[in-house]
Amino acid sequence: MPKHIDVNSSAEGPAKSPHRTTAKRVPGQVLREARARDSEVKRARVLKTLNEMAATGERITFLGLARTARVSNWLVYAEGLREHIEDAIKKQSRAARREAEAGSGASAESLAADLELATAELRILRAERDRLKTDTARLRETEAERDRLREALKETEEKLESTLKESRPSSSHRAKR
Repeated sequence: MPKHIDVNSSAEGPAKSPHRTTAKRVPGQVLREARARDSEVKRARVLKTLNEMAATGERITFLGLARTARVSNWLVYAEGLREHIEDAIKKQSRAARREAEAGSGASAESLAADLELATAELRILRAERDRLKTDTARLRETEAERDRLREALKETEEKLESTLKESRPSSSHRAKR
């Protein structure tokens, strides 16, 4: 007859190693041990992914880490992992702040020189703009004068042609006499 095993008493005791074959394990123990192993594997994967993201400079967020490590969102907020993730996020934001401050450390003299160069370039561009406006106005005047001269030439050609027509019959008439 099978020996009766008290499930409640074994549930309170420590999980037994899966390698022990001398004692029988109840289904509850097997399930707890499997879940513990699964939890350890997932936690290790989260920490490994966290280190990889930090090493590559990828932006670390709880949700992004959970997706990359292929674990549930609640796991990255679990005690023991949350602290590591928060530290990594803080380190990353401090590094970004230092980087931003290093890039914006232009001195007052440098900024004044940049302003002076920009002002000089602006003066040159405004003078060029004014010169182009003047040249454009002259070009329009020249085009208008050209159009007037073409019209005058056309009128002169027409007068010359009519004068030639009038003078031809009289010149041919004189030749006949």
